[in-house]
Amino acid sequence: TKRSSNKPYKGRQLQGSKMKAIVVEQPGGIEALELREVDDPQPDPGEVLINIAYSACNWMDTQKRRGVYPDKSITYPHILGSEVAGYIAALGAGVENFKVGDKVAAIIRNGGYAEKCVAHSTTTMKLPEDMDLKLGACFQIVGLTGYHLLFSAHRLEPGDTILVHAIGGAVGLIVTQIAGEAGARVIGTVSSHGKGDTALALGADRIIVRSEEDFVQAALEFTEGSGVDLVIDSLGGDTGFRSHEALRHYGRLINIGETEDWPREQGLRDKLYERSTSFAGFETMAAIPGSARWQAGVDFIVPRVTDGRIQLPIAGTYSLEEVRQMHSNLETRAVSGKLVLSSGLDKA
Repeated sequence: TKRSSNKPYKGRQLQGSKMKAIVVEQPGGIEALELREVDDPQPDPGEVLINIAYSACNWMDTQKRRGVYPDKSITYPHILGSEVAGYIAALGAGVENFKVGDKVAAIIRNGGYAEKCVAHSTTTMKLPEDMDLKLGACFQIVGLTGYHLLFSAHRLEPGDTILVHAIGGAVGLIVTQIAGEAGARVIGTVSSHGKGDTALALGADRIIVRSEEDFVQAALEFTEGSGVDLVIDSLGGDTGFRSHEALRHYGRLINIGETEDWPREQGLRDKLYERSTSFAGFETMAAIPGSARWQAGVDFIVPRVTDGRIQLPIAGTYSLEEVRQMHSNLETRAVSGKLVLSSGLDKA
């Protein structure tokens, strides 16, 4: 794994001012997460400095901690955390659409597991005054991921049937609600009983426990043999490979993760040709922050989260000192919903 002499967060340093942050010196297990005191960042032109109230924990954080995230530009030491909520503390040159004290949420490349971070103004959004900051930290990546999976990477139509692996996770819960509102049917798989209960409560039509049922057979039975229109796969490995068998002709599988293993490639070409199906990867930021497509996702998600049409259960809140427990709970799939890291700073 590449090592760098760079500082562990994006942004220039504000010398003499310190903050607490979780630093990964080198990739490894949960013991690699270290609470340290580091220099404050300072916003470059086009950026804002945010006093962080909460940072969301995402699966990509565990991958970056382990050094297996598919982004060769990541260097160490590194501060994890890609979505935060808090208040604007300072503005970089040229930023005119925010002011100090604004309540905001932001998607960042890194730096969220800390008391402060810098964010580009194009990936920062103002939050409604009545939105809980915990929720503000949680909805961005999963909300925009759910939206763009269904409406950018796919063209969801009323009556479509979607199979979501690990449906009890945050992305699965968001997809369930967005797809249901659009008139689609959603079925999902889980590893054990109980993990699909929240998805069922939020509108899922069928839960498949993978340890007890063959999910391909169950999906074909649900669709009366025709197969599903879309598979959203966060598992990879043999599960992702076999998912092609659950697709209808011209159906699509979109991979968003590989908690089992890297997606199996041997025999994939033949599998795709069996039903003229397609296989795609996905990256939320491919929607291009600041673009019309990006804004369409923001305009769709924010009001629905604010008024409760889209619910995002928060399964746990952890202090900076409890960050290792947070990662452990996420990796063992012990929770259903989002996990949140609190900086302890709950006001501007």
